[in-house]
Formats: sequence, structure tokens, C-alpha cells
Amino acid sequence: MVKKHTYAGLFMVTLATETYEILLTRIFSVTMWYHFAFMAISIAMFGMTVGALIVYLFPIYFSEQRAKYHLALSSLFFSIITILSFLAHLVIPFITNFSVLGLSTMGSNFAVISTPFIFSGISVCIALTKFPSHVSKLYAVDLAGAALGCIFVIYT
Repeated sequence: MVKKHTYAGLFMVTLATETYEILLTRIFSVTMWYHFAFMAISIAMFGMTVGALIVYLFPIYFSEQRAKYHLALSSLFFSIITILSFLAHLVIPFITNFSVLGLSTMGSNFAVISTPFIFSGISVCIALTKFPSHVSKLYAVDLAGAALGCIFVIYT
């Protein structure tokens, strides 16, 4: 049974995910070269796909009986890891030369930044796959949260 707080939680996760993704394009244009700003979109898509794959590959762990527990847990981890990964991004130097050090710093930057999107992907995937009788309303809430997240960026 899906309750109102499940809809509200999914709405807030997708709102925060989309807002953070768009803000990362601005942040990357300052902390890295401007043409790396669009990497934020790829990183978000990569992270959310990894999260969905985790749910798909471990169906016993992400069972329907524990869906609400995993929704709450992945949403909590999303909120905490978002702050920690951003702070880690600011600490990791961005070295642009083509060397082992340059590739490792870029790779570690992108890996750290993709981590919150993994937990967002887990949340969204659980919500859309473990409650099949409510998927249309949940998907509408998902889209509404992401849309409002786009609008919300204007005021940040």
C-alpha cells in the first residue's frame, strides 16, 4: 500500500536530484573548464542507471516486503552523500594534463560526484518497480518533482 509520504518522498528526491544535477553544470563550469559542465548530465544519468541496475541485480535484497525501508534508507543516503560528495569534489584537485595523475583525479572526481545519483536511482527504481498498481501516479509525481526542480534552480 502506497501512502502519501511515499509520494512526497519520491517528489522530494526527484526535485533534489534534478536541482543538484543542474547546479552541478554551473559548479563544473567554475571548478573545471566550462566544457566539462555538460559532464554533470552524463554523470547523473550514469549514477541513476547504476542505482537501477543494483535494484535489478539484487531482487532478493530489494524485495517488495522491504521496499519502504529501502526507499527511506536510499533517500537518507542520497541526502547525506550529496553533501559529502560535493565537499570531496572541492578537495580533489582538477589536473588537466594527459597523465596518470590527471586521469586519476578526473576519474575520482566523476566517481565521487556520481555517488549521490546512485542512491537517487535506487529510490526511483524501487518506487516505480515495487508498487506496480500505483506506477502511473508515482511516475507523475516523479515527473512533477523533476519539473519543479528545474524551475527551483532559477531561484537558487
